[in-house]
Amino acid sequence: MYSRARGLREAAMRASTHPDWFAVYTKPRQEQIALANLEAQSFSCFLPMIEQPHRQGGARRKIRFEPLFPRYLFVHASPETQSMATVRSTRGAVGLIRAGHQLIRINPSVIADIRSRVDPDTGCIPVEPVCLRDGDNVRVFGGPLATLEGVFKEHRGQTRSLLLLEILGQETAVEIDRSLLQRVS
Repeated sequence: MYSRARGLREAAMRASTHPDWFAVYTKPRQEQIALANLEAQSFSCFLPMIEQPHRQGGARRKIRFEPLFPRYLFVHASPETQSMATVRSTRGAVGLIRAGHQLIRINPSVIADIRSRVDPDTGCIPVEPVCLRDGDNVRVFGGPLATLEGVFKEHRGQTRSLLLLEILGQETAVEIDRSLLQRVS
């Protein structure tokens, strides 16, 4: 019995020495800094990015690249052969995601699925605007009207939408960039 248990432990140890994916929690807006510093320490990392349309002070539209999961990136490592303690002290990183003292391993198929969505030309994951219909409840998540909720009324051209928002106690029609809206259930 002892030799069987020992054999199972050795088999588990051999199986666990191959690298796994782990999530790293970063400081706010420091995903790129953490990525660069982790890669400088010979960690293999993955930071999925999206293209986010953005207007600055009424200026024309610029594309801003943002993390798909703000404050998170993924590291591919083997805790049995590589010290994971250095992640915690890496500039830009807070630490690894855990359940108690146990590191949470990310299923490789999840990472493969995210990677399969990356556009090879831009290196980003394309994000399609939400399909909205008249009467849908929506929330604005960017720009000066961020956090306001209203009712979608109609599409205005390729990129704009008309909303009904309650502003200062009155229902007001507001035209806004469609990419700044999300449906509220």
